Amino acid sequence: MKIKDLTGKGMYTSNVYFILGSYNSIADKNTLIDVGTDYELIKRIEQVSTGVGKKPVEQVVITHNHSDHAGLLPVVKAYFKPEVCAFSTNLCGADHVLNDGEVLHLGDRFFEVLHTPGHSQDSICLYCEDEKVLFVGDTNIRIDSTHGAYDSGFVETLEKLCCRDVQAIYFGHGAPLLKGCNERIATTLANVKNSRYLCKERSV
Repeated sequence: MKIKDLTGKGMYTSNVYFILGSYNSIADKNTLIDVGTDYELIKRIEQVSTGVGKKPVEQVVITHNHSDHAGLLPVVKAYFKPEVCAFSTNLCGADHVLNDGEVLHLGDRFFEVLHTPGHSQDSICLYCEDEKVLFVGDTNIRIDSTHGAYDSGFVETLEKLCCRDVQAIYFGHGAPLLKGCNERIATTLANVKNSRYLCKERSV
């Protein structure tokens, strides 16, 4: 599996990751995780070797329906005509509504879809057991205090992530975390559970 960061610089946008197979075979599924807001993304995709006899972008997975992650979706659909997958039923342009626990083919690997409400009700993470890689979008796994306000749904989200063995975390914003990933998630869960302001209801 190859992970290419196609994120633009100098403007507000989410990270955009391009997932390809190691050898660009016909069976590999070229996939974008989020599309951001930068129109230069189209040029960056066209500069990538994506394999002969197949679409440059066959699939797009949106981690949640916020404009900085999904704003360029109409442009990407017009250029490449990919299948668009999202947990949200309200995402304009979505072809396939995902379910928690569903397995998706990205590049030459398979990823588990994990519904992780907290940042938003339609947030998902994508986990590859073979590579021990986790894409979290804007799901917050870096909480270092016990003074926040969190709901029970977010606790369940973190407990779900703690059950996976993770060696690399790719965020919706910022650089990836490539060491101490399991410890990072466990620390966040402990801090959230020790919060004095734990809410019982899920946020919208």
